[in-house]
Amino acid sequence: MKFFALVLVMAVAAFAMTDAAPEAGISQPEVDDWMDEIAYFDLEGGGIPNAYTVGCGWDGVNFWITNGAGQAGASTGMFYIFDHAGILLDSFPQNGAPGWGLRDLCCDGVYMYGSVSSAIDYYDISTNVKVGAFTGPISPNRAMAFDGTCFYTSSFSTDVYQLTWDGVSGSTAANTVWSTAATSAYGAAWDAIGDCLWVTSANSTGIIDQIAADGSLIEHHTVISGATWGGATMALTVPINELFCLEQGSPDCMHGYDVTPVSLERDTWGSIKSLF
Repeated sequence: MKFFALVLVMAVAAFAMTDAAPEAGISQPEVDDWMDEIAYFDLEGGGIPNAYTVGCGWDGVNFWITNGAGQAGASTGMFYIFDHAGILLDSFPQNGAPGWGLRDLCCDGVYMYGSVSSAIDYYDISTNVKVGAFTGPISPNRAMAFDGTCFYTSSFSTDVYQLTWDGVSGSTAANTVWSTAATSAYGAAWDAIGDCLWVTSANSTGIIDQIAADGSLIEHHTVISGATWGGATMALTVPINELFCLEQGSPDCMHGYDVTPVSLERDTWGSIKSLF
């Protein structure tokens, strides 16, 4: 059944959600399939007072959502903490981050990382306090992901940089262009289960790029046609592997997708597509 559903998805160039909206925060692994939407929650209706959300990250328990300060008439951006069901738990300032504040986020299990200008700030997830910052290759380093060793970033570009940081606050991370397969990057999330990078686009195409561990393109997935994406993050891995993407729409919201790998090798993707 999984194999059959995968073939059907890949047989079309774009696909719009036609099923009834899923219940917020609820996964149904017995009925969903690859790239199905399995969770949804409204950020504005859920407690964020305006439509200026940009980034998201998962700390292992909760989502961190960033909100732009300058656009909202405030002096600093805010973090909003939501549980997996989309319930607002807390909020606190982004330590003076101006303008749009921190964009996309990623977490290494100890710190939450997010970029403001060329600096990548990091916060202790146990205290919510900013600990330090290091310098990335672009300004701002919008997309942020971490694979356990290296960081990945990009900014409205097809280029995705891989960063190696020495762990010292104030230092500059070594970097290289790791991939040119993104569509127009805004958010990113490293999928440890699928061994790939998911990259969201903010160019109103609705495309989410899936990039292999060697930087080559696996697929451009048109998940919601015309959508403008913000940040991206992986969340729970069981009973299914979850990719969450922030949609900058009406309202701003979070969509969760089933990206549980099927029993296919990466090279099989090309073989399947050749059938059509």
